[in-house]
Amino acid sequence: MFWQMVSVEQKKLTNRKILWIELALAAATAVFIPLMLYLASQSTSSNVVINGPVEDMIAWPLALRLGIDLLSGSGLGGLLIVILVGTLTAQEYGWRTMQLWLSNGISRPVLMLAKFTAVLLPALLFVLAAFVAGAISTGLITQSLQGSLPAAEVAWGQALLSVLRTAYTLLPYAALTFLLAVVSRSTVVAVGGGLAYTLLIEGVLMQLLGFVGGIWADIAQYLPAGLSNSLATLNRVTAVANPTVPADGLSAGTAVLGIALYTILFVGLAVFAFRRQDLGG
Repeated sequence: MFWQMVSVEQKKLTNRKILWIELALAAATAVFIPLMLYLASQSTSSNVVINGPVEDMIAWPLALRLGIDLLSGSGLGGLLIVILVGTLTAQEYGWRTMQLWLSNGISRPVLMLAKFTAVLLPALLFVLAAFVAGAISTGLITQSLQGSLPAAEVAWGQALLSVLRTAYTLLPYAALTFLLAVVSRSTVVAVGGGLAYTLLIEGVLMQLLGFVGGIWADIAQYLPAGLSNSLATLNRVTAVANPTVPADGLSAGTAVLGIALYTILFVGLAVFAFRRQDLGG
């Protein structure tokens, strides 16, 4: 029954315009940034020179990371997943679809867990859309700049793992918004609260803790954004035998566990709150 509910929820998601609009936005962003840099470099009045770090952003193989990095939990991906989850979950109350499922014998925990599990697919699609769109656009730019594509320098397996890692970093933000939507039953509160945390609260808190330093700076690394950044240090797309991983940040295991704990905590609280809600009237 659980997986049947997940399938139903995923079908509902794919029929919603907001999902396709956000996928288009993710892809467009991954195309727009390298394209603007390239066009600026071609302008006779531009001071942009295509070499070093700038070339890495718009030419293969390093440019393949652009779309992945843009869609991290602490970046555009976090904002997109907050808007999607907050909108879809809160609207269910107004449409009374939750009451319909419950009246057909679906238990409240199964319904909530199925709804959140269905979000895993959009999280992956956001990152994948940006990666594919960015790969195509930067591939054309690379061909223009270098005359060929250095496909042999790309570690496609590592690139796929990087996509999966980045999609994983979206889960705490999705879970927090899911909780806000269930508790408030309001799209405005869910989306507004999720965006406020992602854009304002978390960023300011990390800066303040980093400014204080010491153990407080270490604590900042355990916020969802800190965990996301630590996991992102493992992302790579080049076929380098021994890639250099920054020494700062948490270990991969700690980051993965921390993200899982945040997700389980927020979803667990959402299930608990939903079990106690009066859906009559």
